This record gives sequence, C-alpha cells and structure tokens, in this order.
Amino acid sequence: MTSKQIVVVGAGIVGASCALALQRKGHAVTIVDSREPGDGCSFGNAGNISPGSVVPYSIPGSLRKLPKWLFDPSGPLSIRPSYFLRFMPWGLRWLAASRREAATRISQAMHLMHGGSLEAYAQLLRESGNASLVRMSGQLYASRIPGKAHGSEVERELRRAAGVRLEFLDGGQLREIEPTIGPQFHSGLWLPDNGNCVNPQRLVRVIAGLAVAQGATLVRQEMRAFAMDEGRVRGVSCADGTTLKADLVVLAAGAWSGRLLAQLGTRVPLEAERGYHVTLTDPGVIPKIPTADKDSGFATAPMEMGLRVAGTAEYAGLDAPPRMARARMLLAQAQALFPGVRVAAHTSWMGCRPSLPDGLPILDRPVRHPGLITAFGNSHFGLSASPRMSQVVAALASDEPPPIDISAFRMDRFGQSERRAEISL
Repeated sequence: MTSKQIVVVGAGIVGASCALALQRKGHAVTIVDSREPGDGCSFGNAGNISPGSVVPYSIPGSLRKLPKWLFDPSGPLSIRPSYFLRFMPWGLRWLAASRREAATRISQAMHLMHGGSLEAYAQLLRESGNASLVRMSGQLYASRIPGKAHGSEVERELRRAAGVRLEFLDGGQLREIEPTIGPQFHSGLWLPDNGNCVNPQRLVRVIAGLAVAQGATLVRQEMRAFAMDEGRVRGVSCADGTTLKADLVVLAAGAWSGRLLAQLGTRVPLEAERGYHVTLTDPGVIPKIPTADKDSGFATAPMEMGLRVAGTAEYAGLDAPPRMARARMLLAQAQALFPGVRVAAHTSWMGCRPSLPDGLPILDRPVRHPGLITAFGNSHFGLSASPRMSQVVAALASDEPPPIDISAFRMDRFGQSERRAEISL
C-alpha cells in the first residue's frame, strides 16, 4: 500500500475516528476544522453507544404520529413555519422510508454499521488510559402506558431479526433496574448490551489526541472550498487563504457537509436536525442507567458533568438562531421521569445533527468526484457508527475492500447520477 496525504474535513467523532484509523494505516493525515475537536454536534449528544440500535426513526405507523408531534408544543418534533416549504421534500422522503420493505432494509444496514462499537471503543480507550469514558451500562426505555415501551410489532420484529438481546418490563421490574424512575411509568424495555459515554466531547478529544500523537496535524481553520485539478479533488482551501494539498479528502463535516458537497455540483438531502439538551449540574437524583422516555421522545444519561437531558428534533435550517425554549421544556420532562430531581443549576445547548431521510449516513468513494471520500449523515447515531465508519474510510483510502457491504450507504441512493467507485486492488 502506498502512503497517501489525506485531509479530513471535520473534527467531530466521525472525523477524529477516521483520522486515527487512517494514521494507523500509514497515511499522513491533516484534520481541518474551525473549532476544537468535539466542540460541534459531538459535544451535546446523549452519549448513547448502541449496537442494538436497529430501529429506524421512520417505520410503518410514523405517518399516524405526525399530527400529534407537530401540534404538541412540548412534543419531540418542531418545524418552524418559515421553513416548512423547504422542509417538505425531505419530509416526504422520510415518510417514503417508513414503508415496511424500506424500514427492513435500513434496519439491516444499521445493524451492520453499529455492530462492535462498544468493543472498538473499549480497546482504544484501554490503550489511551481512558477506559472509564465508556460504560457497558445498558439502556432503558420507559413509558407511562402498559406495554408501550416494548415497542410496536414492527420494532420488535426488527430487533428480533438482528438478534438484539432485550427484556420486556412492567413498572415494578423497571424500577428494580432503575429505582429513580417515577411511579407513573408502567412499562419498560431493557437493552443490556448497549452502553454510554460519560463525556462525548472528551471522547472526541482523546481520539483526536491519539491521532495527533501518531503524527496527524490539526489545523484550526474553516474550509471554504475544494481545491480542484482537472476535475479531481486535490485538497481544500481555507478561510485564511491557505490551500492544503492532498491525494484524498475525507468529507466528515456533519451537517455542513451537504453545503460543501454542493460546491462540486452534487446535492444530497441532508438536513440540520437541530437537537437541544440541558445538563443538570446539581441534580441530586442521578440514575445509574441511560433512560429514554418513550412517550415524550427524550433521553437522559448520567455524565461526568451531571445529568444530561437531550432530545427534540427541530427543523429550521443551518443558520437560524436557536430557540432555547425547546431546551427548557426538557427540565419539566426530567422532573416527571425522575421525581425529586433538581433542575435549577443547568446549562443549555443546541446543535445540528446531520440527518438524511432514511437515517443512514453517506459513506462512499464516489467515482463522480475522484479524490473524495464521504463520511457524514449519522443523524442520532454518530457515536455508535463512528468505529465502523472509520474502518470503512481507512479501507477505501488504502484501496482495500471495506469490512462491510457499503451499498446501502452510497451517495447515489437519493437519485444522483452517481456510481460507486471501483476499488482497485
């Protein structure tokens, strides 16, 4: 294998993981981002690392739930009125992905992408002396309605098909596992093989630090454009006027990736799915296990800095200012889930998840754009998908067969006149 000069655009969990995997393959890597590693979307997620996440967000029955979600001001979904018409094409594609056949295919791809994530992190963090960053905690779903947390028939079938280990709980069993949950919750789903990260920002910085320690270079600059030569991507141009030349560029810029890709004449339906969190810095009540409220659509997780409460999906575009009332709603929801929790001391945050209508990332070496590898669009699953994505990117960059079938993640699946790149061995 010939060593290549590779620029990775983006210093989130995907970009940092790809940089480390590429460095370990013997390539010379430069990471480009205007922010410090982990300061973007990776900073604010709920920390779930879920090999058992095989249920797409769009499944049969999703259409029936939309009116309640849209007209409930405290519900999990919000579309700003001024953005509604721009959102509609994406939303219709999201609904198309809810068909049974499509949901089954997407679930199988999720299983491929998320498998082995906890083991990969455990090995990496043992090497770096940060093993406590990731816990084999399991994960809970809770509902006020008997049986609801167990999931629909479709959800149960998708998990069975993937071999996901789970337990159906009633209210008493739910509180045996997590005693802090309120008495009004009457059903639970326990996924013992999932885990969580107690500080996602620090995880990204540890991984980026390992890459730098092994020779990678970190450049704190905003990428403005691709550097081109006779139709081939040959690097990136930065806001300060410098050009970083490369044999390959890995586009892992999260929600900004679609805007950058459009410079090359390719448009993909990437949305900035805006999520909010509050972190309770003096909660008093801290659950042992990451727990999601199935009714209200938010997740909680114990972290180094307190109790994180994260959720909501808001569509307003990349550039709209945050609406922090969406974050404050989470305070009341946390109090309902965990009676007695203190919410006065807290921080709030908003970040943009990079989301595609089918919930799967774009992971490809597109022949239409020689010199480019795409690695973005993980929606809610960046932490779970990053280990496998980094393995795939390292293989593609090294002209090796990827470790999994990546046909479900190709760039042309949304109708672009695009073909997958052939891998020359």
